Amino acid sequence: MRQRKRTLREHQQALIDAYYDMRMHQILDPLYEAFQRWKRGDLQHSELTELIHKVHRENQKVYSFSTQSRASIVNYIKADKDWFAGWIANHPPPRGVEL
Repeated sequence: MRQRKRTLREHQQALIDAYYDMRMHQILDPLYEAFQRWKRGDLQHSELTELIHKVHRENQKVYSFSTQSRASIVNYIKADKDWFAGWIANHPPPRGVEL
């Protein structure tokens, strides 16, 4: 029983970590690209500053999400059906473990 709980927790954590990584890429990759454009002179300071503020707001939402209970986080991720289906297909739960 203890082993199954530990295995479930590890699988849930892998799910949460992967989802968090995906969200961080969604938020930060455009900022990285904007910095590259700014450095080349293709983006104004004001545009970059506005994007930084937007990214900060989005990052606060992700942080707020990550402070919820583990069960709530897992249920939220599962509700993102397309992403979850792709992840679970590549990371099936261990035998006897159900998310």
